[in-house]
Amino acid sequence: MLHLHHYLPYLFLLVLLISIVRAYLGKIQNPKKDKLLLVTLILAHIQLLVGFYLLFPFPELEMSVIMKNSILRFKFIEHPSIMVLAIALITIAKIKSKKIKDVVKANKTIFSYFLVALVLIALRTPWDKIF
Repeated sequence: MLHLHHYLPYLFLLVLLISIVRAYLGKIQNPKKDKLLLVTLILAHIQLLVGFYLLFPFPELEMSVIMKNSILRFKFIEHPSIMVLAIALITIAKIKSKKIKDVVKANKTIFSYFLVALVLIALRTPWDKIF
């Protein structure tokens, strides 16, 4: 599972970037039926579920010990919480865009939410462990 959580982000980030560019260019004609948006959402949720699987069982350390150690705090608090927020933004964007009738507004919604999610993911990804 650790290998999957390590290598899946490459595919997920690529698909997320493509979705962001397509939304910026206004190329998403029907957010309800767009396959790439669906793939982006599915990959995001798979990555999150694999991450949760790796996170639990939570270490038997007191919260004060975790919060005092920057490495443990990043691994068990910062990284998971920001990733949950980013995946929630992706999910919200997909749901909101499906309800918007105007394609231009739907593309703007997808672009803005996905871009914020990408920034959050980039800020809390352990890049030293990915490469």
